[in-house]
Amino acid sequence: MMKIIAPGLLVTLILCYFTEGFVDIVGIATNMVQQDMAQNQTRASLMPSLVFIWFLLISVPSGLVMDRIGRKRMVQISILIGLIALLLPLLGYSFPVILLAMSLMGISHVALQVSLKPMITNVVPGNDLAGMMSFGQFAKAIISFSAPLLAGWGAIHMAGSLGWRAVLPVFLLIGTCALLALSLTPVPQEQRPDNRAGLGRRFADCFSLLHNPLVALTFIAVLCHVGINVGMNITAPKLLMERCEWTLARAAKASSLYFLMRTISSFCTPFILSVIDKKKYLIFCLSLMVTALLLMLSVKTPAVLFCAIGMIGFGGVNVYPIIFSEAILSMEDSRRNAFSSLMAMAFVGGALFPTLMGMAGDRMGQRGAVLLMGIGAAYLLGYGLWMKTGKAVR
Repeated sequence: MMKIIAPGLLVTLILCYFTEGFVDIVGIATNMVQQDMAQNQTRASLMPSLVFIWFLLISVPSGLVMDRIGRKRMVQISILIGLIALLLPLLGYSFPVILLAMSLMGISHVALQVSLKPMITNVVPGNDLAGMMSFGQFAKAIISFSAPLLAGWGAIHMAGSLGWRAVLPVFLLIGTCALLALSLTPVPQEQRPDNRAGLGRRFADCFSLLHNPLVALTFIAVLCHVGINVGMNITAPKLLMERCEWTLARAAKASSLYFLMRTISSFCTPFILSVIDKKKYLIFCLSLMVTALLLMLSVKTPAVLFCAIGMIGFGGVNVYPIIFSEAILSMEDSRRNAFSSLMAMAFVGGALFPTLMGMAGDRMGQRGAVLLMGIGAAYLLGYGLWMKTGKAVR
């Protein structure tokens, strides 16, 4: 993959993926704002909610806008909105301003999810698309991993001035570089769909893709994948607290391990896919996840639980790049924008799964939450066995 992509283009794509990771600042920001402004947990939870709700509301409209203005311009607008979101808390630090910034960050992230991957299909050959997307996940993971570290450093060393917001100028610089680099990078124009149809008809055409079994099954797969990812990040510390009677501070190491294994896997996957068939590697990753979740149903040994959490982190990060790249390559170019919009809408699984897992956890303990993730992982394994690679499905 690295050999056939021009260095300048590769740097531009990596910078664009960096901007996708900006949204993960919402986790540490929620805790910091709650502490700084003495907000209760209910009010503070508005911040992550304002990120997830946009997946449901604007995924499809974003795709329709992209049909009209093109993929590259949509990515540029998405990054620009994200820069505004990062700038607002530096200009005024109040709870309403933070909520507005989180809303804009959510809109930016949804639009990036809709537009960035289709744009990459314009410049990366199909055989290398999954590898590029996995490497992009590695780039995003660097930002996701560094955000809480930079915010924590700012909270300690810049207390009384910027505090945790010290991370925002760093992200502003990276985002500005990404916007400039993309503006200077030629991107081939894609085939545009016929925009003469009315808005209602275009909405209907977009959702009509769900009549295609491939699209419908992929939608459910993405919903399960995102739900497991968000759910695992929440459940891992709770599992160690419940099974091993650890404190939250000690159990939080599980989340660090989870993200570390995702980062390592994202870096290795492009090279692995250069020698191993995508479907076989996907089955391997999904088998790791299912095995790990089975272990987590009853094991109480910390070392085994950590191993299982690491297995899910390593395997889970590769699921979306592979299934998305194979599915989008099976679509006609004129339908890829609509397909990407529907897949972005499936990210609402990040809100759905944790809610259901919380209900299951109240009734059955964390075993109930793990069982629900296991059902999602079993579906993904079935999808992986069914998935056809290298074949166009219209």
